[in-house]
Amino acid sequence: MINQDNVELMFDVLDESALILYQKYKTPYLEGVIKTCENIVSNSVEVIDDDIRVELLSKIKRISNIDFQKEEIRKAFQFACLKGYKHANISNQMITPETIGIFINYLVTKLYNKKKFNILDPVSGTSNLIACVANHLDEDVNLFCVEKDLLSYKLSLTLLELLGYGEQVFYQDSLTYLSPKMDLIIGDFSGIVEKEIYSLIKHHGNNIIDGGFLIGVFDDLTVSEKVLIKHAKDINEIWKLFGLIRLPKGILKNQSKSIVIFQKTGKLVIQPKRFLLVDLPEFSNKEDMKIVINHINDWFKNTEFYKLGEK
Repeated sequence: MINQDNVELMFDVLDESALILYQKYKTPYLEGVIKTCENIVSNSVEVIDDDIRVELLSKIKRISNIDFQKEEIRKAFQFACLKGYKHANISNQMITPETIGIFINYLVTKLYNKKKFNILDPVSGTSNLIACVANHLDEDVNLFCVEKDLLSYKLSLTLLELLGYGEQVFYQDSLTYLSPKMDLIIGDFSGIVEKEIYSLIKHHGNNIIDGGFLIGVFDDLTVSEKVLIKHAKDINEIWKLFGLIRLPKGILKNQSKSIVIFQKTGKLVIQPKRFLLVDLPEFSNKEDMKIVINHINDWFKNTEFYKLGEK
């Protein structure tokens, strides 16, 4: 169970420390957040001025004896990023809403029967999405992230280090990235142009094992029936379209987006006879959401497909 007081305390330490660094050294807010996270991990502060060092150390000591849950840390870090983006007039689109991450985690539990995951986010942004999914998976996970924007890369690396997921974050063009074979690929592809999206989908088919799934968030215009048919020839040898789940507009500032699921082809892969097609209600509408979840559960129960991890 998330302790909201812990979330607020961690955010306060990140926020207050970043503001101190800005006021004293004119360090940009988000760079100050990154520096503070480094201080937390190392349990030390490296600055020129002794009085600032003492003040920053006092902030860290407020949280040094608290055993934070990973989701408490991720939430606090997300709030700090949102504040930093607002002050820097940067779009917060690189931060995927956590309700989507939690729902993708639910899908993963339906699509897989594995106890260990190698997960890749080829368009990681700040890594909020992959961290949210990983934090809710009660499994052993190794995370790999690729990001070409320098600030987002730094934030991504910082968050994963803070959560104890390591340093496997790569600052490069995702189309040049080759990895060990992943079990799962997730990513928020919204805001990316159509041509690049399908180039990414095709390219990262090389980075996943046969039968593995790509679960992505897309702008509806880039995954319309017409567009999917247009690109089918180019990706069908690598991927099979498995499902499409339309997201409610309420959590997306009235933008039209969907989760699309692709499965990597392979000898054991079975093409489902029925396509998974769902319109999600608003997440706040618990009654309608319960009906839809039951529908999805029935679909998985009654549909034959290849699930990684099954013998």
